[in-house]
Amino acid sequence: MAMYRKIYRGDFKCPPWFSAESRNLITKLLDPNPSTRITIQNIMESPWLRRAIPRSIQEDQAVEDLDNENNKSKKQPETLNAFHIISLSEGFDLSPLFEERREKREGLRFATTRSADTVISKLEDVAAKVGKFNVNKGESVVRLQGQKCGRKGKLAIAAEIFPVAPSFLVVEVKKDHGDTLEYNQFCSNELRPALKDIIWTSLG
Repeated sequence: MAMYRKIYRGDFKCPPWFSAESRNLITKLLDPNPSTRITIQNIMESPWLRRAIPRSIQEDQAVEDLDNENNKSKKQPETLNAFHIISLSEGFDLSPLFEERREKREGLRFATTRSADTVISKLEDVAAKVGKFNVNKGESVVRLQGQKCGRKGKLAIAAEIFPVAPSFLVVEVKKDHGDTLEYNQFCSNELRPALKDIIWTSLG
């Protein structure tokens, strides 16, 4: 627990043989505050990293930066950071150390190497096949809203897409409203079979 609290505070020491540039970069990488933690762009521009990156990779990054600049008006989905990724596993969930109460997490979570558009299309296909959901979608969230009332009102399901890397996504599906039994039956009978061909690995 002492180690976890140090991680939460960002309390660490670099070995004495680390260079000043690498110490500076590591300190910024391990900042526990996501609002002040160094960005990917600033990491790529750091003197220590640029000295070690082959020129061809630097050129590829320059092209990617240009593409990003051209598309910056398009809203991007939230990207998972290291603390989010740790919390995806029940065995590595640090929240009980810092929260007095923690509700049991319900839902389906999976990883995929397919695009967000493919995931959204799959969810739309499932909704169309079942024929009892209206679909509302955004850049990174898809909501399936039930058309008929069940035992506890209309079933509502939300799927949120998190990019971990450009070609690797984590999708979290959870019940927003309605009956848990109805939700679990939908996941088992309809959702899981429909998503089987795009799931890379199960995360829980």
